[in-house]
Amino acid sequence: MNEGASSGSVRILVACLMASMLVVSFNQTVLNTALPTVIAELGGLDRIGWIVAAFVLTATLSMPLAGALADVIDRKALLLGASTVFGIGTLLGALSWNLDVLIIARLVQGIGGGAVMVLTQTIMAATVPPRERAKYAGAFGSVWAVATTSGVLIGGWLTDGPGWRWVFWGTLPLLLGAMALCGRHITRTPRSESPISPDIAGMLLLCIATTALVTATSGTLSPEWSWFIAATGIAAALALFFAERRADQPVLPGILFRSRTFMLATLAGTLSSGVSSFVVLAYLPSFAQMVLGLSAFHAGLLLLPMIATTVLASTLTGFAVSRTGRYILIPAVGAGAVGVGLVLLGTLDRHADALHLSLYAALLGAGVGTNVLLLTLLAQNAIPVRHIGVATAANNFFRQAGATMGISLVGVAFAARLHHSMMSALRSHAVEAPTGLSVAAISPERLATLEPSLRLAIAEAYADSLPPLFLLLAPFAFAAMVMILALDRRPLAESHR
Repeated sequence: MNEGASSGSVRILVACLMASMLVVSFNQTVLNTALPTVIAELGGLDRIGWIVAAFVLTATLSMPLAGALADVIDRKALLLGASTVFGIGTLLGALSWNLDVLIIARLVQGIGGGAVMVLTQTIMAATVPPRERAKYAGAFGSVWAVATTSGVLIGGWLTDGPGWRWVFWGTLPLLLGAMALCGRHITRTPRSESPISPDIAGMLLLCIATTALVTATSGTLSPEWSWFIAATGIAAALALFFAERRADQPVLPGILFRSRTFMLATLAGTLSSGVSSFVVLAYLPSFAQMVLGLSAFHAGLLLLPMIATTVLASTLTGFAVSRTGRYILIPAVGAGAVGVGLVLLGTLDRHADALHLSLYAALLGAGVGTNVLLLTLLAQNAIPVRHIGVATAANNFFRQAGATMGISLVGVAFAARLHHSMMSALRSHAVEAPTGLSVAAISPERLATLEPSLRLAIAEAYADSLPPLFLLLAPFAFAAMVMILALDRRPLAESHR
């Protein structure tokens, strides 16, 4: 083990890193159950997806930069600096006075949060060999699962209680506690003998390409501008390919793309535990509130079985892989379970009950738990340890980029379907919305005060609009299962190379 960590200190190190990951992962989903209430208060239904996607977008962009820097300068200082940036965004979110400020706050949170997620995994990878790391990967996966899924529950409780702004106020003391632990127990990285030569051109092109492609798929632009922005993103991606071949310390080095195992593990993780899980966590609470008529807190409660199955699957997977060294069958079956869960969620309608919704989400959670961090471990295992920072960053980058575009595209499709379905439902029930009421941006609290026929029309519109989008995601999870089965069977290293 390196980085100054002895066998006796590894558990303390893991606890510190998990504390930082817990705070950041929690904030990826904590606003999901609050979305209807936030939109009702601040307006801007057409930008609802950006409340979630803004965090994921800048987190995605900061990951390669953090990974590249982590290979050449002190990782402890980077982690504490990234946590500070995340804290600034959190404070701004608590003070938000309109939707634009809230989106900016989420952008700032994402910059720090993305770096924190990469740096915690990089420090862990540089300290513990892959075979032993597998059992800790289960613990990290459990933390991620608890944070992201319980974020939905806690966000609902805060929204129904003191208000959604306490999502941010409550995060600040947790963040300060995590920073104190890391500052005390993480050792500094020995100075690298390599000169620091940041890949500025690569970072700028990566930023342009990612931002352009996400913006083009966000549905906030006219079709003409969307095509232009998409073309700009593709051109930047092509320029990035050539720029990285000449960079001294490329942000996305060619060694990553020459590794078949790295590419398959990364793409499979992007499809199974990236796109699928984040889209479900972003939009399933809205279905529970608007169709089943639940409060934000009770909508979050429905995801408790998903939390339990994800944690259990992640923990058992980590110990099984650490003990046996076998790592193909379990995540492959898990990706299949994600696909089946999405198919079942796609069958929900206005007659659905809370039990079925909860069970289907639990099945999906079990699948996610088997591969959420195991596939990252496999990607790291395929790359020499001297490139562990950029490898970890690239793996997280593609997973987050996929989740961002998935959330944006589903948001666009959902808004379009909801508008059409709402008009049809209102006509079929021969009702009209009260003057000044936007039925597409109504809060769950206001929904409960409407006349029964109007509530039924709105529930039908949501039930007709959202579940088919889950169904469309299922083939991606099954494709991930095939990719995992195609991975090379190489033993997990028992020491650093």
